[in-house]
Amino acid sequence: MKRCAGLIGLAALVALPVHAQREPSPELRDMVEQRISAMAEQLGDDSDVDLSELADQLLDRLQDPVDLNHTTAQELGSLYLLTDIQINALLEHVRRFGKFISIYELQVVDGMDLATLELVRPFLTIRGEGSSRTPLKVMLAKGKHELLFRSQVNIEERRGFLGRDPFGSPYHDPHGDPLPDVDDPAVMDSLRRTNKVYLGSPWKVYTRYRFQYRRQLDFGITAEKDEGEEFFQGTQQRGYDFYSAHLFLRDLGPVKAMALGDYQAQFGQGLTFSSGLSFSRKSAYTMNIKRNAPGLSPYTSVNENQFLRGAGATLQLGKRWEGTAFISKKKYDANLQADGDSASAGLDADLVTFSSFQEDGYHRTFAELDKRNTLEELIYGGHMRYRGKGWDAGATAARVDYGHALSRTRVQPYNQFEFQGHSNTTFGFDWNVPYRNITWFGEVARNVPGGQASTDGGYAGTTGLLAALDKRLSVALLYRELRRDFQGLYSSAFAESTNPWNERGLYTGIEIKPSRQWVFNAYFDQFTFPWLRFQTDAPSNGQEALAQLTWTPARGIQLYVKARRQSRPRNAGDDPSGIPPLVDARQDNLRFNASYRVGPAVTLRTRVETVDYQRAEEPVEHGFVVYQDVIHRPMQGPLEFTGRIMVFGTDSYDARLYAFESDVPGVFSLPPIYGRGMKWYTMLRWSATRHVDLWARYGATLFTDRTAIGSGLQEVAGSRKSDLKVALRLKF
Repeated sequence: MKRCAGLIGLAALVALPVHAQREPSPELRDMVEQRISAMAEQLGDDSDVDLSELADQLLDRLQDPVDLNHTTAQELGSLYLLTDIQINALLEHVRRFGKFISIYELQVVDGMDLATLELVRPFLTIRGEGSSRTPLKVMLAKGKHELLFRSQVNIEERRGFLGRDPFGSPYHDPHGDPLPDVDDPAVMDSLRRTNKVYLGSPWKVYTRYRFQYRRQLDFGITAEKDEGEEFFQGTQQRGYDFYSAHLFLRDLGPVKAMALGDYQAQFGQGLTFSSGLSFSRKSAYTMNIKRNAPGLSPYTSVNENQFLRGAGATLQLGKRWEGTAFISKKKYDANLQADGDSASAGLDADLVTFSSFQEDGYHRTFAELDKRNTLEELIYGGHMRYRGKGWDAGATAARVDYGHALSRTRVQPYNQFEFQGHSNTTFGFDWNVPYRNITWFGEVARNVPGGQASTDGGYAGTTGLLAALDKRLSVALLYRELRRDFQGLYSSAFAESTNPWNERGLYTGIEIKPSRQWVFNAYFDQFTFPWLRFQTDAPSNGQEALAQLTWTPARGIQLYVKARRQSRPRNAGDDPSGIPPLVDARQDNLRFNASYRVGPAVTLRTRVETVDYQRAEEPVEHGFVVYQDVIHRPMQGPLEFTGRIMVFGTDSYDARLYAFESDVPGVFSLPPIYGRGMKWYTMLRWSATRHVDLWARYGATLFTDRTAIGSGLQEVAGSRKSDLKVALRLKF
């Protein structure tokens, strides 16, 4: 990033016409996309995070930018574009010098550099002192409607569809085994009832309607059908497999927020309760370790589990206090069992337990349909927050009740402290205390399980410091103590593991800006697992370190080099004693990335990345990825083009890599890359009018090391896999 040297660059950005703020410019979209890409790639295999939520938040803010004179750290943090040091500096500027008169004042705020200003400016504004209460009639008249239709299909036919793919070539068993006669109705019926084929078509279909007036009024309906699911027939007479609806209002006098239908709730650092989008992992943005939880927010995605369904409200209780209450009741897919066998309807609920959640949301076969909506979940809780002069603190409590008790089929030594039972209550306290250029934050939590619980629950805590020691130097520290018997069913805090328990660690991060062209980021994280883990049959410890050097020699040109080392213990393998020794599993990643504009409308991105993975003294497993992106986004003109060609090779799945892919609206692709071959995709966007946009995307992967791709009903015969996606958006 670059230090702001004058008014010219910022003035040019501010001078953009209003419609450029409503629809992001090509350059802004490039910067935001790279930002999301960096956060997404750090998530790796964490499929619980739905990045379409982040895209929706940013698009919402383009329509209703944050008012700099009437904002909070939580609101600014929800953009995921500013560090907490920058957020505190901005709020401190208002406290010390009064309200912003002009957006130009941003350049004198400590820690604000030109690159950050260019990135965040379209999401910020300054409004007058007029009343924030708008009549409902005005909201309905001036609000914006949006309709989004999306569909996608895999081109090559897979085993689970057998002759029902209109685009696919006929499926051939890669082993030469004969295929059943799918033209015989009796044969097809037998295959369906024995779960050997999918019930529905290979098309995935998505539809969303949304109405918004700024951020004060938001309501919409979302519907999705996954591939292999039936559509308006058979087991899906109601059409789509998943429906979601929400109504969300803000700033209605003392009612700061009110949610009906599907929504999210996030508080503190996510340790006590957090049901929505969160980035609780390390990344090259080394200062972004503190969360600014937004409280209640609307849910507009299609993850069929990670949301609340019911009602919630946040009330302003005097000048300093605010309180939130929420309740949710919905059904989960789960594996029910009774006396070790599958549970059947009519059994006493007390005799039925469930062994695990079925979280993928698929209902393509009778076996998957048998697990659909079999478990009822009730959640209720509240949050109280006090806002002092520049600091704030809050207390959260939430209870989760299940209709059946969770009883794991196999309790192993490593998971004996994990949650089992009917219910779980979690309560905690969080704080955020900025003082000049230092911020102290944290959260402590305790859980109490109930109903056939396996433990008495436990404690967890996390605390950190962010400090701007100089205009060019910032540091971050975070310590977490997450006990092995802590059970946060809706916890999502900063941790090495996906689940925030059985971990102790210290994170140290640094950011140095020696000049406006150079930025150096680095972190070192030392962590310990006091108890056993999956594939680690003893207490253990590990380390992770990252260093990234970024050079921005001119506007539109950015290059960086990043190195990362991860070291984690794993079981060595089978051992005659029954207790396998632990060995060190080390992974080294090295990446070079360049993004450069070669014209007013064309951007090129180049990446070369290697990985070395080694377990103990075994041979090193290597991997590499090389790709070239071409992005054509004219300031004017109806057509945009995005394309990529990639060559990759890895010795094993352990040596896999990740690369974020551009996609149609609402889809974020971060597939693991392993094996050997080539991959490419092209995407066109046609803005037919200012109200109509159409996208089409084709992508393909050609493997050189296999004759079949996937397994089971997802198996593709051959070495090629491709897909087609189309999307239509109407705005009025």
